[in-house]
Amino acid sequence: MRYFTTEEADALIPELEKIFETVAELTAQAELKAAALRRRRRNDDDPAGAAIERSQLQFLASGINQQMQLIVELGALPKGVNPALVDFPARLDGREVYLCWKLGEKRVAYYHPVDGGYSTRKPLPKRR
Repeated sequence: MRYFTTEEADALIPELEKIFETVAELTAQAELKAAALRRRRRNDDDPAGAAIERSQLQFLASGINQQMQLIVELGALPKGVNPALVDFPARLDGREVYLCWKLGEKRVAYYHPVDGGYSTRKPLPKRR
């Protein structure tokens, strides 16, 4: 497993922002498509149209999964889409931790234990 420094994690933020921008666009499209599919099911009309919309929804979901896989390929762990969260494996004072980043933060400033999550994150010690 790769361990990140805060500088290495910070360097990935612009790429993560682009990935999550794409995820947000795909998610918005998927939500519209899901709503259209629900309307079709309620009205029980046009089964062929419903099949097409279901296929399009699956395609959008696949696109979201592909974007999340890009984060994994960077060596990080996507932890959420809403809010957009990413953990970076790291070592802090000899312990394994996750550096924790949330979309909108300009740098990685928090961490949490590997058995914790976003709700347990703490500020990183001051950088030298």
